[in-house]
Amino acid sequence: MRGGQVYYLHNEVKTIEQTAEEIRAMIPEARVGVGHGQMRERELEQVMTDFYHKRYNVLVCTTIIETGIDVPNANTIVIDRADKFGLAQLHQLRGRVGRSHHQAYAYLMTPIQKP
Repeated sequence: MRGGQVYYLHNEVKTIEQTAEEIRAMIPEARVGVGHGQMRERELEQVMTDFYHKRYNVLVCTTIIETGIDVPNANTIVIDRADKFGLAQLHQLRGRVGRSHHQAYAYLMTPIQKP
């Protein structure tokens, strides 16, 4: 709704496609791409290029974005299972958004704690 793009960080390759499908089902108007380090180099490069050129507005990805290309239009990052990362890594990941004059948002998701 803010006109930007979203990184949805899901750091488990074996379930990343399922997570992307869940996002597509929840938000049918979203253009969802998937990127992770086990993809062939050219395929991953194409996904990142498509995201950069706004062909996707949501990129479900792993931590491969930590040192990726600068996407100025990316203004939101949702980090699934943020409890599995250290503070330095979370800070690095959060730095992937907010690289333009638009305000950025970082949402750190953790599982519900049961008593």
